Amino acid sequence: MKPLQVVAIFTLSIFLGTSSVSAQDFLNSYFKGNKDTLLAEATKLVNMPEPTFKPFIATKTVEAANKATSFKALTASFVTRDKHSIFAYRLPKKSANTILLLHGVKSDGRDYLPTAALLQQATQAEVYAIDLRGHGKSYGKPGDVDYINQYADDIADIVKDIRSKKPHGKIVIAGHSMGAGITLRYAMGDYKEKVNGFLLFAPLLGQNSPAFPQAQAEAKDTTEPFMKIHIARIIGLKMLNEINMHQQDSLPVLFFNLPKGTPLREYSFRANASMAPENYVDGLKAVNIPMLVLLGNQDEAFTVEAQQKAVLENSKADVKVIDGSTHEGILQDPACFQAISTWYSKL
Repeated sequence: MKPLQVVAIFTLSIFLGTSSVSAQDFLNSYFKGNKDTLLAEATKLVNMPEPTFKPFIATKTVEAANKATSFKALTASFVTRDKHSIFAYRLPKKSANTILLLHGVKSDGRDYLPTAALLQQATQAEVYAIDLRGHGKSYGKPGDVDYINQYADDIADIVKDIRSKKPHGKIVIAGHSMGAGITLRYAMGDYKEKVNGFLLFAPLLGQNSPAFPQAQAEAKDTTEPFMKIHIARIIGLKMLNEINMHQQDSLPVLFFNLPKGTPLREYSFRANASMAPENYVDGLKAVNIPMLVLLGNQDEAFTVEAQQKAVLENSKADVKVIDGSTHEGILQDPACFQAISTWYSKL
C-alpha cells in the first residue's frame, strides 16, 4: 500500500467520520493482520518531508500578536502534579468566585489581559489569565507537552488549588479557540474537583470539527499560509498510537510562518492532540454544567454555521452569535460581554 493511500484511508475514517477505526480492524482490513507492515507504512508517513515556507515576510497577524499589553496585573503560579509551575496573570477581586481564562494557539495569558479585564467587569469575579504549559512564562518546551491531555490535567490541578482556597465559590473555565478545545477536554476528564460553568469563545470543537472543511476549501489563492499541517505525519503517528507506540509523539505536526528564533514556531503531535477532543461530539456531550458558547459571524478560522449547529445538536449550551465579530475581535466585543454578564448572573 502506498503512503498516500494510507493517508486517504485514515483521513476518511478518522478525520471525516464520526467513529474511529480500531487498531485490530485497521490492521486486518488494510495490512492483512501484519503488524510489521503497518509499522513500516506508518514510519514512511512519519518521515515524509516537513512543510516549508517561503522566506519570512512580516504580516499584520504577526505584528498584532507581538503587541505587548499595558494592563497591570498581579502574578501567580500553580504547582502541577509533576511538580512544575504554571504561570498566571491575576486580576484580583474580593470575590469567592474565580474565572480561569485559557488562551489560543501560539499565544499566552499576557495577550489576553484586556479580555480578562472585561470578564472581571462583566462578572465581578477574580480572573486568572493562564500561560498554558510551554507558553509564556510557564514551564515546558514551547509547543509541546509530556503526554496527550496534559493541558487539561494542568487545569485540573489549578482548579484543585483554587477550590482549596475558595471552597464555596464558583469556578468558571473560559477558553478561546484552542483554550476552548482544552476546556472541552477538561469536561471529558474524570476530575474530582468540579467547576460551575464553561465559557467558550470561538471554540476549536474537536480534531474532526465540522467547521474545518469549508474554511480550508476557501483558501484557493497563492498567498503563503500562516500555518501548515503535516497531515501524513499525524496519520502515521495515529497509526502507531493505535498499537500503543508513543515514542515519536514529540515530533512537530503544526508549523507556523514565523521568523527563525521565534520561541514557538511549531506544535508537537501530542500537543496538537491535547488542544481539543478527538471527536467534537464526545467533547460536547461530556458537558453537564452550564455552558455559554460565543461565536462571531465574521470568524475567519471556523465556519460559524457549522459550529453553531454542532453545539446545538450535541449539548444544552447557550449559544450567542455576535454580529460583526471576528475570531480575535470577539474577545473584546461589548455585545459578547453583555451576553456573558447575563449568563453568569444565572449560575
